[in-house]
Amino acid sequence: MLLFDSHCHINAPEFDQDRAEVIARMKEAGLCGAVVIGCETRELEPLRSLVAANPGYLWGAWAYHPEYRDTEPEPDVEAIVRANSTKDFVAVGETGLDFHWCEPPRDWQVERFVRHIEAARRLGKPLIVHAREAEAEAADILRAENAGETGFVLHCFSSSPEVARRVLDAGGMVGINGNVTFRRSTLIQESCRAVPLERILAETDCPYLAPVPRRGRRNEPSFVSFTVAKIAELHGCTVEEAASATTQNAIKFFRLPGGASPQQQGGPA
Repeated sequence: MLLFDSHCHINAPEFDQDRAEVIARMKEAGLCGAVVIGCETRELEPLRSLVAANPGYLWGAWAYHPEYRDTEPEPDVEAIVRANSTKDFVAVGETGLDFHWCEPPRDWQVERFVRHIEAARRLGKPLIVHAREAEAEAADILRAENAGETGFVLHCFSSSPEVARRVLDAGGMVGINGNVTFRRSTLIQESCRAVPLERILAETDCPYLAPVPRRGRRNEPSFVSFTVAKIAELHGCTVEEAASATTQNAIKFFRLPGGASPQQQGGPA
């Protein structure tokens, strides 16, 4: 049974003391790969090094996160394209909207988001979209910008089935992570049921949102198995079927060369 973590932050400081062990546990758990996300300029070069040290197993994606404003020069389209131009960077993200932390006016968020969409279009690579308390608004922008042509995923989906359908209608995928396992996450569970299995990406967003039964701990990519098990339960299929579907979805979505097993992976951790 092969698994894939479509969104993780094992480049974060929380993993500085045991990153090699975390990657080893990924392979032991049956992960055939993961996409590691960078959200600020200072994260870009360390992310490049991490991905380069794990060829064919870790893949990169970079964008300027919508939560951060006025902390450094605003990236233009050309800078975003350059950051994601190498073959081992497979998406532009995470970018989008954040209405939880950022108060109105938010025109700067929309402008930044549209620049990232244009960069993804130029690169021919998909988008990883952060839309905290802004899923519907992000879906409208993605539809207006025809982002479905290059592909996008609404990461950490936490909204209603109606909004999920808007994402699907705009040509996107839905990212499901550990919060789907929480007892009170009934809306997310309802949305997960409503989304066809072939349109779901499994993710951890680690070190955040560890799934039950690891809730309260630092999350890590090997825990994606618990999320996949919950997806299987909600879709009335076997865990093996859900794992196969979400892994193949990720390989197709990120245009990866193939899904080698952990035993076939080479290179250092």
